[in-house]
Amino acid sequence: MARRFEHLHARFGAVLLLQFGLLFWLVAFDRGREMRVLLNLTGVIIPLFAVAVATPRKRDRRIAFTLGVAAMASSGGALSGLRPGPFDAGPLLAAAFSAWATWMLLRGVVHSERVTGDVLAGALAAYIGAGLAFAVVYGVIESYQPGAFAAAGNSPASFPDLVYFSFVTLLTIGFGDVTATAPFARAVVLVEGLFGVVFTTVVMASLVAGYLRHRARGTPD
Repeated sequence: MARRFEHLHARFGAVLLLQFGLLFWLVAFDRGREMRVLLNLTGVIIPLFAVAVATPRKRDRRIAFTLGVAAMASSGGALSGLRPGPFDAGPLLAAAFSAWATWMLLRGVVHSERVTGDVLAGALAAYIGAGLAFAVVYGVIESYQPGAFAAAGNSPASFPDLVYFSFVTLLTIGFGDVTATAPFARAVVLVEGLFGVVFTTVVMASLVAGYLRHRARGTPD
């Protein structure tokens, strides 16, 4: 199993940099795009690249490509401008695909033969991917239930607001300037908060400890 992931060397870092760039752009600059455009950009485009890095298996990549195309083709008014039926399934598909791609990243990290610096970058990429995936889920909730999230002054939350809120929740900071108001939205927020705590205290702590052991033994990255 570990041999499948040998191609990951020095590639996780590229995913991490791309995620940082997207995250900064979403929160700091972009305020004028439609919710569904940003849902697809975050939930489809970036995960496609992450899957290409996380697995060498052509089957996994074909599945990823099929899911990504289905998400874009089903999102009326978003990237494709098409809607095959009366139900806008694009955001739901984007959320599912984003979560699946995050799992693929995490699986690639867990099955790595050695804990190197790039594997640590992969763990951080999975962590950021989880934050972006939850942001996409929040965007879906807000799309189908407007007002499920409220920004400062009780104004409707935009997608950049939801990205910011997702990472504030994941990091367990909790400033309170963006809040979940709908019961289902609050339940998902609790899941993200618990995930953030478990990931940092168990997954990241174990990986860092393994990396330090390799360094102490003089094992090259």
